[in-house]
Amino acid sequence: MSTRKLTFLLSVAMVLTSMTLAMPVAAKGGPLTTNGWFDGQEIYYLDQGVEQTPEPAHLADIFLIGGDRVYQANVIDTVPGVEGYSPHWDVNIVNTAEGVTLDDILASPYASSEYPVALFDSVEDIWGAEAAGLVTVFEPGVVVLCPVVSEAAADAPGHTAKSEVFAAFPDTF
Repeated sequence: MSTRKLTFLLSVAMVLTSMTLAMPVAAKGGPLTTNGWFDGQEIYYLDQGVEQTPEPAHLADIFLIGGDRVYQANVIDTVPGVEGYSPHWDVNIVNTAEGVTLDDILASPYASSEYPVALFDSVEDIWGAEAAGLVTVFEPGVVVLCPVVSEAAADAPGHTAKSEVFAAFPDTF
């Protein structure tokens, strides 16, 4: 098995494991608040974990860059008040395409001005990078329940915040 394939399979397993564990952590310490990105802006949501019986007619998308919050906060495609918003998110995993490095993405028009905090901060840039052959987007068939909330709601007493400290991006992810 190639190193790239093994890395990919491990990232899928890590995503599923971390999202499955989110519910028990949230239940013990209150809602689990998480930061993310939408259209270049930092947003917040309540991570309620993997859904067992999702409503397939009402899915939005969430993009995990290299895995669930490994290198940066996740990116979502819609927020309340924008057409298509749903707190039920279809998980998408973003990885560098074969033969592409982090430097290739940074040299493109798709990298966020927020780098190194965020390599991507909008879904449009992720789709642009995919169209340009810089990244691949894989949908593992996992749906999570994560309603978007205001920053004040995210900081409310009794909520437990996920860490906003991430590993540095490697050459490929």
